[in-house]
Amino acid sequence: MNMLKSGRLAAVFFVVSYFGVSLLGCATTSQIQALEERTQQALEKAEQAGKEAQSAKAAVEDSAEYSYEAAASARRADNAVSRAEDAASRAEKAAESAVWSAERAEKMAKKCEDIFRRIMSK
Repeated sequence: MNMLKSGRLAAVFFVVSYFGVSLLGCATTSQIQALEERTQQALEKAEQAGKEAQSAKAAVEDSAEYSYEAAASARRADNAVSRAEDAASRAEKAAESAVWSAERAEKMAKKCEDIFRRIMSK
């Protein structure tokens, strides 16, 4: 019987030890609430990050559209510069031609004046 008592005592000790150890592994209510709060905060941060990512995506799409428009404007500006350079070159040639024509007209006028003086002096 003594052995039986010792066996029962040992079994009770093991059962109590098992429950004690298993209860040590359980979380308290405050720990569970803290974990829930952190989980909620993480979910809110994830939701905010998703919203920011969506707005960033929209901004990228808008900037891509503006980039395309800017590239088209740059091409039009390059074409306008090219046309302006061509026009300036033609204007320069016209000015040179006008100077040459003016010099020629001046020479002809001097010749006419000389002829007129000769005729008037006779």
